[in-house]
Amino acid sequence: MQDTLQRNLVAAGLAEKVEIGLAYAIGIARPTSVYVETFGTGKLSDEEIEKIIMENFDMRPAAIIRDLDLLRPIYRQTASYGHFGRK
Repeated sequence: MQDTLQRNLVAAGLAEKVEIGLAYAIGIARPTSVYVETFGTGKLSDEEIEKIIMENFDMRPAAIIRDLDLLRPIYRQTASYGHFGRK
């Protein structure tokens, strides 16, 4: 999810470089912490970008599964046999 958020923020022109940290707790649907670091490239303060993220992105686990289409098993064939591969 962090990658998606980072790409969206850069594409929107809010920062040239951004790192996002999300912290979750068991039993709480939304992140307990959102950390943003723009390394001085942000058009807004890091705190303002954190607020934008919290207001505009649904970061509940069910929403992440839905938005990233994680129930579609596209990695099953790639992941079989672990690091040994297919040959």
